[in-house]
Amino acid sequence: MKVLWFEVSMPANFKESGNVVLGWQDSLEHIVRKCSDIELYIAFECAENCTVKCVDGVTYIPMHTSYSFLEKKKTSITWNVKSKKVIEKGIEVINEYKPDIIHVFGNEWPFGLLAQYTKVPFIIHVQGSIIPYNNAAFPPGYNEFTLLKSAGFNFRKQLGVIRKCFKDASRLKMESSIWKLVSNYMGRTEWDRALVNLLHPGAAYYHVDEALRPIFMETTKKWEYQNRNKLKLITTGCGSFWKGVDVILKTAHILKETNIHFEWNVAGYMPPELKKTVEEKEKLRFSDNFVNILGFTKPEALVDYLCDSSMYVHTAYIENSPNSICEAQILGVPVISTMVGGISSLVRNHQDGVLLPANDPWQIADAIITLSKDKERALYYSKNSMDIAKERHSPDCILMQLLECYRATLYKHSI
Repeated sequence: MKVLWFEVSMPANFKESGNVVLGWQDSLEHIVRKCSDIELYIAFECAENCTVKCVDGVTYIPMHTSYSFLEKKKTSITWNVKSKKVIEKGIEVINEYKPDIIHVFGNEWPFGLLAQYTKVPFIIHVQGSIIPYNNAAFPPGYNEFTLLKSAGFNFRKQLGVIRKCFKDASRLKMESSIWKLVSNYMGRTEWDRALVNLLHPGAAYYHVDEALRPIFMETTKKWEYQNRNKLKLITTGCGSFWKGVDVILKTAHILKETNIHFEWNVAGYMPPELKKTVEEKEKLRFSDNFVNILGFTKPEALVDYLCDSSMYVHTAYIENSPNSICEAQILGVPVISTMVGGISSLVRNHQDGVLLPANDPWQIADAIITLSKDKERALYYSKNSMDIAKERHSPDCILMQLLECYRATLYKHSI
């Protein structure tokens, strides 16, 4: 079957640079390109005027889009301009390559709007969803005024906050229309299954587990219990309020006040304005509370950090199925996480790890201290997590689920 994917970012295999980091879509592509039953085409928006090329049996279709000065200004307050560009280019790609099925990653991006311009069966791979995410857009006590206050008398930053509010509202409207347009979805958690049932009653839902980056599947390095005086905590992801960055800081402060000897490494980029806002609001500093913001961390280095940690801690307010937890699990790292979104589909409470309420730094701190003193429990979580992650992220199983999803969608369309 001829399958056309629409992706938000440039696929890693298309890039000529050797310094490329695989995303989860690249990981799924790594599995699919080996399947003789699928002829894969991948289209993506590209600022450069690149040519179509075939690599390892996959045809990559860069959709060159250019924006005028006025259009660039408009994109800071609305998704309408980008949506129009993507639709125009997307229709051209569909008409030229005539796929049997179209697979879009995420309904929070404009590609889902293409469903109204084609009769080709269309399926969306659920990532997250702005609708429920907006319900947890700010931690308790935070709001748009918090951001404006943090911007101070800097008019440019204040204007940036206001523009973002308008753009977020535009994105919410766009996603809401996409949910109504598309009747086929694939997901992997009870959370995203429930969303499909509620936001498009009667839509088809197919379970397809998420592919992990090959290095996490193939590495021989695994987590081992270490009896040490200093706790080493690790978290991946700190780019937004959704990730619970304020909870990291509050939990770390509680651990510090309890005289726990620890360090907390946080892998990922934290925008300076986010860091400044949280520190000012909490009247605390990350560095003073032994939290190290590592910035962008290569997968090889992240494997080392995870294997050298005491446990993985996830503090998010809302998530679907964070690969950061899955990557910790496949290495056998014990997990402590908030029980939000689809995380309970990944971590069974007190079997694979500990699940706790969102925004409860006291319980999280207590769980960290308790687990650090219980070797038997840590090893139990480690083994269970590794076993379930190996099964859940098996490339063969994921490919079988994906093929079943495609075939069922095609069959339904043919009736």
